Amino acid sequence: MFRLRFTGGLIAVMLAACPAFGSLRAQEPATVGDYNDEAAGYFQQAQDWEAQGNIKRAITSYRTLVREYPLARSASAAQFRLGELYDSLGNSKRAFDSYQKLLENYPQSREFDRSVDAQVAIADALMDRSRYDQAAEMYTSILASAPYARFAPSVQFKLGQAYENKKEYEKAITAYQTILDRYPDSSMAGDALYQIGYVQFTEAEGRSMDLSAAIDAKNTFEEFLFAFPKSEKAAQARENLDIMSGREAFDLLTIAKFYDRSNDYRAAVVYYSDVVRRQPGTPDADLASARIEEIRSTVGEDELRAGSDQAETGVRAAMRRRLQNQVQTSSLSNYAGPPVSTLRPPEELPAPRPQLRTSSSDVRPQGGGSRGGGAAPAPADLPAPDLPPVEPDLPSFE
Repeated sequence: MFRLRFTGGLIAVMLAACPAFGSLRAQEPATVGDYNDEAAGYFQQAQDWEAQGNIKRAITSYRTLVREYPLARSASAAQFRLGELYDSLGNSKRAFDSYQKLLENYPQSREFDRSVDAQVAIADALMDRSRYDQAAEMYTSILASAPYARFAPSVQFKLGQAYENKKEYEKAITAYQTILDRYPDSSMAGDALYQIGYVQFTEAEGRSMDLSAAIDAKNTFEEFLFAFPKSEKAAQARENLDIMSGREAFDLLTIAKFYDRSNDYRAAVVYYSDVVRRQPGTPDADLASARIEEIRSTVGEDELRAGSDQAETGVRAAMRRRLQNQVQTSSLSNYAGPPVSTLRPPEELPAPRPQLRTSSSDVRPQGGGSRGGGAAPAPADLPAPDLPPVEPDLPSFE
């Protein structure tokens, strides 16, 4: 027995001329060297097709190499070249998938970073053509394959931009926040924090009578200026803050006037006071202060207090004095009563629960008649007395 060995492009010629040769070769024992040499034959054949300008046949040879010899030394290079050829034909989807297959199957190959760069370029081109859905999907695939690679913060930021362009603001904020959580020391952290504020700013501009987005944007811009005071975006953040502060004061004043017209003076004063607190020294604050004084002089201070802060009624005042006396009494050295914390006004006490008795002889009402009889029944029109139970009398041995 002897074994034929073929190298280079000769093996490809033999396979094309005699298909049965492939079956014969499959039955022969092979070595690692043979395996790599045969893969190299397909790689050389693909390059020959490329040199002749026959891209489709070159793609076929590269695909055969990757499929039949996935562990060969030349397999990752063939996979990378597939992506390049598909890209040259304008088939960006198949090109991206070819690069993605390299990231997944050959993460240690020297073509890894080049594949990522090519993928990012494809996704960026889709972003430029406003195809944000496809771009976001591609960015997500790249991050899934290499979430902590050197390029990851930049790709994560671009994912946020894709969602932002789609007006999916919650997803955009989440994408930017991921940079702060996962890559806090990266050069993209400052841009991500600013962009969160800008997305919130955009949301606030599109809403009416809703201050939540405006307040979130204001807080984020303030945090950005504190953390990155020398950023090139600091000036824009301050300008946005001025815009949001003015809008916030305007909305608060609008709400205050609404409650004022509705004669809900308590709510109106709350919002007028918020304008004064947030915008001291401004014309809006002066207007709000003047209106607060007018309302107080018209309806009185007591009307503006919230529920429990209003003036006490006579009954509540008497109850307060009684509780105060009890507290003072409990401070005496010879006090032996219940804890003061258990003393509460009757209206705050829970409804009494019915007392269960197992028999008429083990517990009886205090002071309820002689040993042989029970207590006199209460009149029908009065509630039954709530008397505390006492221990039964001890038996007599006389």
